[in-house]
Amino acid sequence: MISRREVVTAGVLGTLSSGVAPAGAQTEQSDAGVRQALVDIKTQLEEMKGHLHTGLIASSFSASRVGQVKDRIELYLKSSGKFPEFCDIGTGVFYDVYDWHVKHQQQITVTRLADQRLMIQFMFTQLVLRWENDSNYIGAPFDK
Repeated sequence: MISRREVVTAGVLGTLSSGVAPAGAQTEQSDAGVRQALVDIKTQLEEMKGHLHTGLIASSFSASRVGQVKDRIELYLKSSGKFPEFCDIGTGVFYDVYDWHVKHQQQITVTRLADQRLMIQFMFTQLVLRWENDSNYIGAPFDK
């Protein structure tokens, strides 16, 4: 017959001896999960850092197609010595310029031309909306 002490001792020792291997495997899985979670957190923090840099520190023109419009106007300024009067743009660029005005709390001056086109003032240049062109279209600046 088996005594009570042998049953309890065998049960405890059996649990400890069989639980060592799975506990080590669980620890490795747990460590891998923690590492992956930390890598994900690091990636998200770097992404947030990029957004904060773009929104708070970087030039306000670098965030969207507004910077491309500025570059075209600057090229015209360097070649002619004055700001252009007009520049044609697509609908996506128009919305970006509009959003730029809202973000930086600048006065938005939108007018309608005789041919029913919209025009938005950007710095010293009138940007004429050409909806028939591609959304990202930025034409060459020009004078009348």
